[in-house]
Amino acid sequence: MTNVTNMFTNNEDVSVLRNNGYGSANFNIATTPLMYDTGTDTLNISKKKVIYRTDTGVELGVHGKNYKAVAPKHMIDTTRSILERSDLNLTNVTEDIATSHDGSRTFVRYNMPTHEYTTPDGDTASLQLLATTSFDSTFPFLISVGALQNACLNTQIFTDGTVCLFKSKHTQGLDINHGASVISKALDVFESERELWTKWHNTSAITWEVFEIFARTVGWKSALPHIASWTGEGTLYNHVSSEVPMNKNFQYLWKVYKEIYSKKLGNNFWAVYNALTDWSSHAPIGKRQDPKNIASVLNRRQQTVRDTISRVDWGIAV
Repeated sequence: MTNVTNMFTNNEDVSVLRNNGYGSANFNIATTPLMYDTGTDTLNISKKKVIYRTDTGVELGVHGKNYKAVAPKHMIDTTRSILERSDLNLTNVTEDIATSHDGSRTFVRYNMPTHEYTTPDGDTASLQLLATTSFDSTFPFLISVGALQNACLNTQIFTDGTVCLFKSKHTQGLDINHGASVISKALDVFESERELWTKWHNTSAITWEVFEIFARTVGWKSALPHIASWTGEGTLYNHVSSEVPMNKNFQYLWKVYKEIYSKKLGNNFWAVYNALTDWSSHAPIGKRQDPKNIASVLNRRQQTVRDTISRVDWGIAV
């Protein structure tokens, strides 16, 4: 009898994930030529093709003839293989699979509790990786890095430029070993981010700066001229709200900042950052939003916060 030794130290932990299946991404796809009616007796065949689910027949995307469609299950298998080959410690790793827009977008979040660090306020945060792919051209296959702050369960959003660890447009031809090598850099990114959090914790935030950061984040442009015109009399909140209708997303941000984070952490940019990640993780979803697309909404909010982080000089709002 021949003994087989697996060369990957994370094989056992990843095998647990594999045994859990694919969740809402457990469907197959197929492609067919796109045809269109010109009013004649025959249908014209386009150079493009339609990607659809084989179980429901729902259209997921339309692409050129050279596009290589890869099922979400394959993306998940690929990500698992990348993690299996990495030198990250995957003990007790968890995997959360979500889809939106009938399956045209897939999000897979991995939480790694063994990579845990203390944040500036004494809480703990653990390493997270997010793998995403889409058929509707929202984003390519990519793996990004973040953190889960345990006390409030906010998803901490890392700064632009380091967030995307691995990206590929051609997921059928992924170099898994190369992906594993790149993903292993996540620990360096996490350490760098912790240093930035400490700087934010030690940097005071002035009311108008915070107000402007939040207003720009949620796209409340009508408030900006009134922020600039505030003379310091009364509260800035009352000054602006008396001039323009209040933005609900801004209200959420301002409330959690004033009532939770500034009281707990102080009037500093660490509190501002925590309010932003609270909004991206927990703010209510609009009633008109299809519940099946919540994962996409949360992902878009995280990108919005990431844009804010990259845009703002954390000490002077821009």
